[in-house]
Amino acid sequence: MPEPDAQAQAQAEAHFERARQAFEAGDFDRAIDAYLAGLRHSPDTVEGGHIDLRVLALRRDERGGAKPSLEEVEQKLSEGDTPLEKMLNAEYLLAKDPQHLAYGEAVLRAAVAGRYTETVKWMADLMFLANNNARRPSAAVYILLKDSYEAIGQIERAVAACQRAARLKPDDLMLAEDLKRLAGKLGAARRAGTGTPVAVSGVAKARPQRTRVNAARPPQAQDPAGAEQEESVPAAPSDQGDLAAARAFFEKARSAAESKNYDYAIEMYLEGLQRAPDALEEGHLPLCELGLQRRGRGGKKPSMVERVRRLRGRTPLEQMLNAEYLFAKDPDHTPYAEAMLKAAVDGGYHRTAHWIANLIFQTNNAIEKPSLQTYVLLKDCYKAMGQYDKAVAACQRAVRMKPDDKELADEFKNLSAELTMSKGKYGVEGDFRQSIRDRETQARLYAQDRMIKTEDYRLSAVEEARRAYAKDPDVAQNAFNLADALADLEQDDAENEAIQLLSDSAESHKDFRFTERAGLLRIRQGRRRLRAAKKRLKAEPSDAAAQAGVRELTEVLARTELEHYRLCVEHYPTDLSAKYEYGLRLMRNERYNEAIPLFQDAQKDPRRRISAMDKIGYCFFMKGWYADAIDVFSRAIDSYEIKDDAIAKELRYNLALAHESQGDRDRALELYRRIAQLDFGYKDVSERVDRLRAELKSTGPDGPGGDAGFREPTSQ
Repeated sequence: MPEPDAQAQAQAEAHFERARQAFEAGDFDRAIDAYLAGLRHSPDTVEGGHIDLRVLALRRDERGGAKPSLEEVEQKLSEGDTPLEKMLNAEYLLAKDPQHLAYGEAVLRAAVAGRYTETVKWMADLMFLANNNARRPSAAVYILLKDSYEAIGQIERAVAACQRAARLKPDDLMLAEDLKRLAGKLGAARRAGTGTPVAVSGVAKARPQRTRVNAARPPQAQDPAGAEQEESVPAAPSDQGDLAAARAFFEKARSAAESKNYDYAIEMYLEGLQRAPDALEEGHLPLCELGLQRRGRGGKKPSMVERVRRLRGRTPLEQMLNAEYLFAKDPDHTPYAEAMLKAAVDGGYHRTAHWIANLIFQTNNAIEKPSLQTYVLLKDCYKAMGQYDKAVAACQRAVRMKPDDKELADEFKNLSAELTMSKGKYGVEGDFRQSIRDRETQARLYAQDRMIKTEDYRLSAVEEARRAYAKDPDVAQNAFNLADALADLEQDDAENEAIQLLSDSAESHKDFRFTERAGLLRIRQGRRRLRAAKKRLKAEPSDAAAQAGVRELTEVLARTELEHYRLCVEHYPTDLSAKYEYGLRLMRNERYNEAIPLFQDAQKDPRRRISAMDKIGYCFFMKGWYADAIDVFSRAIDSYEIKDDAIAKELRYNLALAHESQGDRDRALELYRRIAQLDFGYKDVSERVDRLRAELKSTGPDGPGGDAGFREPTSQ
C-alpha cells in the first residue's frame, strides 16, 4: 500500500490529536469518529491510529459504552464500495463492541483486500493472541489468519496459524496440503536467503512508524510452544541519543548502499549509531539488511585482524558497535549477534537488545542443532530486561535440551513465578494494567483476555473467581476479580451481587477503591437499563409507561453519576480528571456556581484545557454573564491550534451565540459567516446568517434584535 503523502499524513495527525483530546475529556464516541477520520487519510497508521483507537474502545467498554444497534451493524456491514470503507465501517463496530471477534475478522479481511500491510499484521497478531488464549480456539480464525499472513508475505506466521488449525482439524486434507505447500514456500525462501530471519528482512522494508515499541510478532512455525508468548518491548527508557545528528550519517549510508559501496555504508551507519545508539528503525535494521545484501553479493567476511580488534571495547556502546561491525560483515555468525546483545543489555539500549534477542531466538530455533548456551544467554538477557515471558520460553528450551540440570529447572520455576508476579502484580493493590504505560502493550494485554468472551467463558470465569475469593477473601484482588467476572455477565442479579461485594469490601478494607468500582458499575448498569428503555420507547413511541420509564431511568442515572464523582473528588482532591467529570455532572444539573471552580482547576490539565474552558464559557453564558463567556470562548479559540475541526467550529458557534445574546449582532454575524464558509450545513448557522442580515438591513446595527435567535451553547 502506498504511503500517504505529507498533506494526508498531516491531516491524519490533526484528527488523531483531536481524538486524543476527546478521549481525555471522556467523549469516547467523538474520539472514535475522529480516529476513523484520521485513518481515512492514513489507513495504515497502526501506532497512534488503530492501536490508540483499540485502547479507547476497551476503556469505553469498561465504562458501559453502548454497543452498536442492530440497525448500525446491518448498515455498516452492508455499506462500503472500497476496502477502505469496509475496513473503517468494521473498525467502527469493533470500537463500539471490542469483544466481538467477528468485527475484528471483518477489519482484517478488508485490510488484506486494501493491502494495508501494517494494519493486517497488527490485527492478525492481535487475533492470533486472542484465539490462542480462548478457552475454545476457533479453527476458522486460524484459517483466516493463515490466508491473511500469506497474502502479505509473512510465511512463518502463515505456517504457525496453519499448524494451529491443523491441530484442531487433523482430518482436514486441504489444511494438510496447505501446510505442506507453505512449509515448502518457507524452505525455498530460506534457501534463497530471503526468508531468514523475518525479523530483519520483513521489518527493515516496512515503513518506519512513530513507535515507542516494536510491533508484536506471533511465534514462528519452529516454536509451537512459544507461539502464545507475547512480543512486546519493555517500557524502559531508550537512549536514541542525538538522532538529528545521526540522520546525516544514515543518509550517507543509504546513498553508499545504493551505489553498492557496502563497506563505506557500514562505517556510516556505525558513525550514526555512535550518536544515536538505540535508533532501531533508522540504524540497526537497515544496517542488518545491508549485511544480508552484502553477503548475497559475495562480500568478504571480517579478517583475523578485524576480529581481534573488534571483539573488545572499553564501554558497552563501543562493544556493541564493534560486534555489530563484525555481524554486518558476517551475518550468519551468531556469536557476533550474541556479543552485540550482551553489550546492548549492559548499555541499557533496550529497543536494540529486544530486537537482536528476538533475532537470535528465531535463528537458534530454526537451526538443526540449537545451542544450549544461546538459550541460556537469551534467558539471562530477557530477564535483565524484565521480559519474563521470553525468559521463560528461552529457559524452557534450555531445560528440554538438558532435562537433568537441576539449576536450570529451578531457574525455570523462579522465572515462571516472576512472570506471574509481573503480569498479575499480586504484591501491589489494584489492576495490573495500571502499571503498563505503553499504549501498544496495554492494547494487546487487554485484547488477550477481553476480545473473546463467550457465555461459557464468562460463567467459568465467575466460578474460578468465586473459588479464589472463597479461599482467601481478605486479598483485595480476589474481591475485584470476582466483581469484574460478575459484571461481565451483564445481568442485573450478577451486577447487584458485584456491587454488594464491593460495598462490603469497602467497609471491611476501609478502601475507597472498592466504592469507586461499585460506583462505576452502578453507572454501567444504569446506562444499560436506560438503553433498553429507550429501545422499548422507540418501538412504542406513544406508550406512556415507556416514556415514564425513560424519564425515571434518566433521572436515576444522573443522580448516580453525580454522587459517584462527588465522592471521587472528595477522596481524590488532586485528581483533575475527577474534578472535570464532577463539574460536568454539576453543569448538567444547572449547578453552575459549583461547576465553574472545578472546571477552572481541570483546565490546568493540558489534555482538558480547551474542553474545560468551553464548559466554563457555557456556565457563564447560562448565568447571563455574556461578557465573561465571550472572554473565555475567545481565549479557548486562541489557544486551540486547529481552526477548522468540530471543536473549533463549536467554540466559534458558542462565541457567536454569546455576542448575539449580548446584542452585538455585527460580531455574531461575522462569526456565523466564518463557520458557514467552512461548513455551510453546521447546525443552524445558515438560518442565523440570513436572519441577522435581514434584521441589520431593516433596523440597522443598533436596532433591537428579536428573541428568535436565543439558543443555548452546545458544550454539553
